[in-house]
Amino acid sequence: MFSRVEALARGHTDDDLRRGRASGLLVTVRRGYFIRADVYRTLDPHRRHSMLAEAIYAESSADTVFSHVSAAVLHGMETWDIPLDKVTFTIGRSYAGKRGRQRILHGTPVPEGDLTVKDGFPVTTPARTIVDLARSLPLEPAVCIGDYALRTGLTTQDELSHALGDARTRTGVAKARQAVSFMTASSASAGESRSRMQLDTLPLPPPLLGRTLYDEFGVALASVPFLYPDHGVVGIYEGQGLYGSEAVVTDLQDKRIRNHMQDLGWVVVHWNWEDLSSPRELTDRIARAFLLAANQHKPRGSFAAHPS
Repeated sequence: MFSRVEALARGHTDDDLRRGRASGLLVTVRRGYFIRADVYRTLDPHRRHSMLAEAIYAESSADTVFSHVSAAVLHGMETWDIPLDKVTFTIGRSYAGKRGRQRILHGTPVPEGDLTVKDGFPVTTPARTIVDLARSLPLEPAVCIGDYALRTGLTTQDELSHALGDARTRTGVAKARQAVSFMTASSASAGESRSRMQLDTLPLPPPLLGRTLYDEFGVALASVPFLYPDHGVVGIYEGQGLYGSEAVVTDLQDKRIRNHMQDLGWVVVHWNWEDLSSPRELTDRIARAFLLAANQHKPRGSFAAHPS
């Protein structure tokens, strides 16, 4: 990305910039900021968002801080179902928030402990960022991004609790408390996070998360994301790639492991990203697994939490 001022300093003219935009060789990121179209096409949504944020920040006051979704992007957090069309800043003073076509500006104090630096820019800490997002987002995307921050070590449960305490007088803190109560480092993807929240709505005991199954000889058999040990049911979310939304091609080894689990007496139910869009069908599938398990003997072998 380069600015009009930089282009003129290198000997280009405003006519050059107009011709570049008209011919499709240049893309306008924001008024006065441009990028070559062939480069722009290679950028993912997060990089495009951060580029727009940098352009707007260059024209902002000195006490402007990257926050909310823009802070999440700068911290490298994986986002799901969170709009990236507007950049978000917080200005650390009593200030009525403003919402424009490309920018949302929040007026909220940012104490020194809530501030860090990322890639040379002032940005809210991961914990403050997660709580800010949880105050304003729907539950599922808020929990998904919080799970990501926890499992990658960007923040901790203690830090989130502290950030919730600091936000106790801010709008949406009740929503944030609910979201943070669901967050865990045990979900390996947004798909597992969404699965966990859907399972929580069912009239079932909460599953144990992230367990390793062992056979009757103590040999590790498989890592399973959802386990109902008292009912003999194993729940497996199948997904990989970004958000865990890409289908998994089950190979021969996976089939052998599943057959072995079933031989030990476990009833295995599995689902994927697409199934999460049909909660009723997923509920019926899990209910059938519980009914089937109720007519079987207690599974052999054992289980344990994943090694930390």
